[in-house]
Amino acid sequence: NQGDFSHGLARLKNWRDDLVGAIGAYQEWVERQNTADGERDLRVYELIEALRLDKITIALAAESSRGKSELLNAMFFTDSKQRLLPSGSGRTTMCPTELRYDEKEPPCIKLLPIETRTTTLTISEYKRTPIQWTTIHLLKPNYHAEVREAFLEVTRTKKVHVRAAQELGLYNPTQTRRAGDPVPQNETIEIPVWRHAVINFPHPLLKQGLIILDTPGLNALGVESELTLSMLPGAAALLFVLGTDTGVTQSDLDVWNQCTQSATRRHHLVVLNKVDMLWDELKDEDTIADTIARQ
Repeated sequence: NQGDFSHGLARLKNWRDDLVGAIGAYQEWVERQNTADGERDLRVYELIEALRLDKITIALAAESSRGKSELLNAMFFTDSKQRLLPSGSGRTTMCPTELRYDEKEPPCIKLLPIETRTTTLTISEYKRTPIQWTTIHLLKPNYHAEVREAFLEVTRTKKVHVRAAQELGLYNPTQTRRAGDPVPQNETIEIPVWRHAVINFPHPLLKQGLIILDTPGLNALGVESELTLSMLPGAAALLFVLGTDTGVTQSDLDVWNQCTQSATRRHHLVVLNKVDMLWDELKDEDTIADTIARQ
């Protein structure tokens, strides 16, 4: 229930704000008593800043075409009566995408080029160097056509030579051809344009400190180790999405194993998506219920 979830987030935010206020009042009292200590003051200020920046991250993981984007559209953009996040055949998210809101920045989409994979810096480190990101400002966040067009950036791909893809860690010749076979001089493959995306959007749930991390499937999990080693384990909960049209495939199991290898399963939720695809006027409700139960 989105209403209950929003209410819980609001209570958490109020508690956090009250705690920041109480710590700030204590620090002011300490300073008035002339008992302030530089090292202790620094720890207090760091604690206050950590509380102000504290967010709750929920990660979505699934193999491609399991309906994650459509699920996010239903959760966040129902009021717009349009699909703002790209969904459907051929419009899958190609890079890990964070949906969040920081009031210190204007509504925008920040995109990290795929070429940054040739460096040793992590995505977290790149977040501290904004010059490396491409920023698309959402001048009218309530103008759905502009937002929808900007969100399409996370689906962009480009064709590069296999050697360039290999340098980026996006191509493994041993998995695609027999050992010893030469790489054709003009062979190209399709790769994502962006390595990571951060969407800063003023949605009420995001304003309350929620972050949604959308992962783009098995391929990205395999090449972006930071996802499986730190981002997913650091999330408060993992929403693992399956599709009723496919059931549990081997690639679904591979994604599950990648996502759960470094985290406790206590906060893992499995969602059976696309149940509406089982509705059939020629079948009675008991038959459909049995099909869902088997899935």
